[in-house]
Amino acid sequence: MTESGSIIPALLLTAVVTALAAGFAAFSPVAEASVTPHEEIATEDQALVHIDFFTEKRDVPVEGVDTLSSILRYELAVYDTMAIRDHLISGEPLAMHIAGQPCTADLQETRHNTGSFTGTLDGDGWAHLTISGDVLRGYFELGGVAYWVESTGRYDPDSPGKVLYYLFSSADVKGLSGCYLTLYNISNGDLEDSGYPRGWTKPDFLNAGDEVAPLTDADLARLPRVNETLRTGFMEVPLSDNETLRIAEGYRGKIAEYRGNYYLIDFITA
Repeated sequence: MTESGSIIPALLLTAVVTALAAGFAAFSPVAEASVTPHEEIATEDQALVHIDFFTEKRDVPVEGVDTLSSILRYELAVYDTMAIRDHLISGEPLAMHIAGQPCTADLQETRHNTGSFTGTLDGDGWAHLTISGDVLRGYFELGGVAYWVESTGRYDPDSPGKVLYYLFSSADVKGLSGCYLTLYNISNGDLEDSGYPRGWTKPDFLNAGDEVAPLTDADLARLPRVNETLRTGFMEVPLSDNETLRIAEGYRGKIAEYRGNYYLIDFITA
């Protein structure tokens, strides 16, 4: 009880400090929520998938660029891929216009220094970008519609060193089955979290009770979207009725082996 005299002044001091802190807090400036600026650009100059400040739309057709027979309508554009990559690595959101609507992509690099970025698009949408050198690949979902950015394999005649890209949406693809391809490269570690080590070979899969189905170049000629995805890395591309049926009959529930690598090939229904 001999300490009671010193406790009261200490409590009073604490009360004064607390009151002062509250007063300073009341008058301190409130941090404003950051707003991602969008490019002000005329509607006719906006690409279907327009990454603000880094996109230039091109007129269709362009000499030497193949037309897409399976697409009802598509656009062409070029992107400043390295500037986009630097912007994403800095951690800043990506301002965009998709089908004319302003939106913001909040993307994070999936693995350090891979150039693969995944994240949200205006909260309820989804986006995936892969950038390797001067080549960009993109997939976006917004409002129930999917959008793709795919390389034409040609450089823009007006911008040396910049690749031309096809831009189209799921609403523009002919003969869709309502199913979307999913393809995982087990040999690259895509399914290590699901219990498939990247180093597994055919005996390992067989010992685990999996059936291994060979996938040949002749098979891929009859599976155009699978063939494309093996080379581009795109996920959830739309499938035709015929390709959906071939996957269901030949590869669903099996491990596909192609040139020494192992894949899980399946599809989801939208």
